[in-house]
Amino acid sequence: MRRDINFFSPYQGKKKERKNQNIYTYSLLGFMAVFIGGTLALNTFNLLRVEKSIKGYQAKLNDPTIQEKVQEADKVATELDILSRYEKDLTSIYKGVESRDVVSNEILNMISSTLPTEVSFNSLNVTNTEITIQATSSNRTAIAEVQYNLKQLNNIQEVYIGAISGDTKYTFDIRCTLKDGE
Repeated sequence: MRRDINFFSPYQGKKKERKNQNIYTYSLLGFMAVFIGGTLALNTFNLLRVEKSIKGYQAKLNDPTIQEKVQEADKVATELDILSRYEKDLTSIYKGVESRDVVSNEILNMISSTLPTEVSFNSLNVTNTEITIQATSSNRTAIAEVQYNLKQLNNIQEVYIGAISGDTKYTFDIRCTLKDGE
Protein backbone atom coordinates (compact mmCIF):
# COMPACT_ATOMS: atom_id res chain seq x y z
CA MET A 1 0.00 0.00 0.00
CA ARG A 2 1.30 3.03 -1.03
CA ARG A 3 0.16 6.28 -0.03
CA ASP A 4 0.36 9.43 -1.92
CA ILE A 5 2.44 12.09 -0.54
CA ASN A 6 0.56 15.34 -0.21
CA PHE A 7 2.90 18.24 -0.29
CA PHE A 8 0.13 20.75 0.56
CA SER A 9 -0.93 19.17 3.84
CA PRO A 10 0.94 21.67 6.05
CA TYR A 11 -0.86 24.50 4.30
CA GLN A 12 -4.23 22.89 4.71
CA GLY A 13 -3.88 22.78 8.57
CA LYS A 14 -3.07 26.47 8.72
CA LYS A 15 -6.14 27.25 6.69
CA LYS A 16 -8.27 25.25 9.14
CA GLU A 17 -6.56 26.99 12.08
CA ARG A 18 -7.27 30.37 10.57
CA LYS A 19 -10.91 29.36 10.05
CA ASN A 20 -11.21 28.34 13.74
CA GLN A 21 -9.59 31.60 14.82
CA ASN A 22 -12.05 33.58 12.71
CA ILE A 23 -14.95 31.69 14.32
CA TYR A 24 -13.67 32.60 17.81
CA THR A 25 -13.15 36.24 16.84
CA TYR A 26 -16.60 36.60 15.29
CA SER A 27 -18.20 34.81 18.24
CA LEU A 28 -16.48 37.17 20.67
CA LEU A 29 -17.49 40.22 18.64
CA GLY A 30 -21.07 38.95 18.49
CA PHE A 31 -21.13 38.36 22.25
CA MET A 32 -19.73 41.86 22.89
CA ALA A 33 -22.30 43.41 20.55
CA VAL A 34 -25.16 41.58 22.33
CA PHE A 35 -23.74 42.61 25.75
CA ILE A 36 -23.35 46.28 24.75
CA GLY A 37 -26.76 46.33 23.08
CA GLY A 38 -28.39 44.72 26.14
CA THR A 39 -26.83 47.16 28.62
CA LEU A 40 -27.75 50.05 26.34
CA ALA A 41 -31.36 48.86 26.21
CA LEU A 42 -31.48 48.28 29.97
CA ASN A 43 -29.99 51.70 30.77
CA THR A 44 -32.32 53.43 28.31
CA PHE A 45 -35.31 51.67 29.89
CA ASN A 46 -34.18 52.68 33.40
CA LEU A 47 -33.55 56.25 32.28
CA LEU A 48 -37.02 56.53 30.78
CA ARG A 49 -38.57 55.04 33.90
CA VAL A 50 -36.71 57.52 36.17
CA GLU A 51 -37.70 60.47 33.95
CA LYS A 52 -41.32 59.36 34.13
CA SER A 53 -41.18 59.13 37.95
CA ILE A 54 -39.53 62.59 38.09
CA LYS A 55 -42.39 64.02 36.06
CA GLY A 56 -44.85 62.33 38.42
CA TYR A 57 -43.12 63.81 41.48
CA GLN A 58 -43.00 67.25 39.89
CA ALA A 59 -46.72 67.03 39.16
CA LYS A 60 -47.36 66.10 42.81
CA LEU A 61 -45.14 68.97 44.03
CA ASN A 62 -47.01 71.46 41.85
CA ASP A 63 -50.30 70.42 43.46
CA PRO A 64 -51.78 73.47 45.32
CA THR A 65 -52.30 71.56 48.58
CA ILE A 66 -48.67 70.45 48.59
CA GLN A 67 -47.55 74.01 47.78
CA GLU A 68 -49.51 75.29 50.79
CA LYS A 69 -47.81 72.72 53.01
CA VAL A 70 -44.38 73.64 51.60
CA GLN A 71 -45.03 77.34 52.28
CA GLU A 72 -46.17 76.50 55.80
CA ALA A 73 -43.07 74.37 56.36
CA ASP A 74 -40.86 77.21 55.08
CA LYS A 75 -42.60 79.62 57.43
CA VAL A 76 -42.12 77.27 60.38
CA ALA A 77 -38.46 76.75 59.44
CA THR A 78 -37.93 80.53 59.31
CA GLU A 79 -39.59 80.97 62.70
CA LEU A 80 -37.51 78.15 64.12
CA ASP A 81 -34.35 79.78 62.79
CA ILE A 82 -35.32 83.12 64.35
CA LEU A 83 -36.13 81.45 67.68
CA SER A 84 -32.83 79.56 67.60
CA ARG A 85 -30.94 82.82 67.09
CA TYR A 86 -32.91 84.47 69.91
CA GLU A 87 -32.18 81.51 72.17
CA LYS A 88 -28.48 81.73 71.31
CA ASP A 89 -28.42 85.48 71.98
CA LEU A 90 -30.34 85.10 75.23
CA THR A 91 -27.97 82.38 76.36
CA SER A 92 -24.96 84.60 75.72
CA ILE A 93 -26.66 87.51 77.54
CA TYR A 94 -27.54 85.25 80.46
CA LYS A 95 -23.96 83.98 80.69
CA GLY A 96 -22.68 87.57 80.52
CA VAL A 97 -24.99 88.68 83.30
CA GLU A 98 -24.14 85.63 85.34
CA SER A 99 -20.40 86.29 84.96
CA ARG A 100 -20.92 89.87 86.19
CA ASP A 101 -22.47 88.61 89.39
CA VAL A 102 -19.56 89.97 91.43
CA VAL A 103 -21.73 91.12 94.30
CA SER A 104 -23.76 88.21 95.56
CA ASN A 105 -25.98 87.80 98.59
CA GLU A 106 -23.07 86.12 100.30
CA ILE A 107 -20.89 89.24 99.99
CA LEU A 108 -23.71 91.50 101.16
CA ASN A 109 -24.32 89.25 104.16
CA MET A 110 -20.60 89.31 104.99
CA ILE A 111 -20.58 93.13 104.78
CA SER A 112 -23.60 93.44 107.05
CA SER A 113 -21.95 91.08 109.56
CA THR A 114 -19.02 93.52 109.90
CA LEU A 115 -21.25 96.32 111.24
CA PRO A 116 -20.96 97.28 114.87
CA THR A 117 -24.23 98.25 116.57
CA GLU A 118 -23.31 101.96 116.52
CA VAL A 119 -23.19 102.06 112.66
CA SER A 120 -26.12 101.99 110.23
CA PHE A 121 -26.15 102.14 106.44
CA ASN A 122 -28.21 104.84 104.75
CA SER A 123 -27.57 103.81 101.15
CA LEU A 124 -25.64 101.17 99.25
CA ASN A 125 -24.52 101.51 95.61
CA VAL A 126 -23.08 98.48 93.80
CA THR A 127 -21.15 98.39 90.50
CA ASN A 128 -19.07 95.64 88.90
CA THR A 129 -15.92 96.47 90.82
CA GLU A 130 -16.99 98.75 93.63
CA ILE A 131 -19.41 99.11 96.53
CA THR A 132 -20.15 102.61 97.85
CA ILE A 133 -21.89 102.95 101.21
CA GLN A 134 -23.24 106.06 102.95
CA ALA A 135 -23.50 105.42 106.66
CA THR A 136 -23.99 107.06 110.05
CA SER A 137 -22.34 106.29 113.36
CA SER A 138 -22.62 107.48 116.94
CA ASN A 139 -18.82 107.47 117.48
CA ARG A 140 -15.58 107.57 115.49
CA THR A 141 -14.25 104.29 116.91
CA ALA A 142 -17.12 102.36 115.33
CA ILE A 143 -16.17 103.90 111.94
CA ALA A 144 -12.61 102.62 112.29
CA GLU A 145 -13.96 99.23 113.38
CA VAL A 146 -16.13 99.02 110.21
CA GLN A 147 -13.10 99.85 108.05
CA TYR A 148 -10.97 97.21 109.77
CA ASN A 149 -13.70 94.54 109.54
CA LEU A 150 -14.28 95.21 105.82
CA LYS A 151 -10.55 94.90 105.10
CA GLN A 152 -10.61 91.43 106.69
CA LEU A 153 -13.11 90.12 104.12
CA ASN A 154 -11.61 87.93 101.36
CA ASN A 155 -13.62 89.52 98.53
CA ILE A 156 -12.67 93.12 99.35
CA GLN A 157 -9.38 94.42 97.98
CA GLU A 158 -9.37 97.96 99.37
CA VAL A 159 -11.52 99.99 101.79
CA TYR A 160 -11.50 103.80 101.79
CA ILE A 161 -13.38 105.97 104.30
CA GLY A 162 -14.35 109.36 102.84
CA ALA A 163 -14.94 112.61 104.72
CA ILE A 164 -16.47 112.20 108.15
CA SER A 165 -18.83 115.00 109.18
CA GLY A 166 -20.94 115.75 112.22
CA ASP A 167 -20.48 116.34 115.96
CA THR A 168 -22.61 113.79 117.83
CA LYS A 169 -23.92 111.80 114.89
CA TYR A 170 -21.22 111.18 112.28
CA THR A 171 -21.99 110.66 108.60
CA PHE A 172 -19.37 109.16 106.29
CA ASP A 173 -18.82 107.41 102.98
CA ILE A 174 -17.16 104.00 102.51
CA ARG A 175 -15.81 102.91 99.13
CA CYS A 176 -14.88 99.21 98.83
CA THR A 177 -12.99 97.92 95.80
CA LEU A 178 -13.78 94.27 95.02
CA LYS A 179 -11.22 91.69 93.99
CA ASP A 180 -11.48 90.40 90.42
CA GLY A 181 -12.85 86.88 89.89
CA GLU A 182 -14.25 86.47 93.37
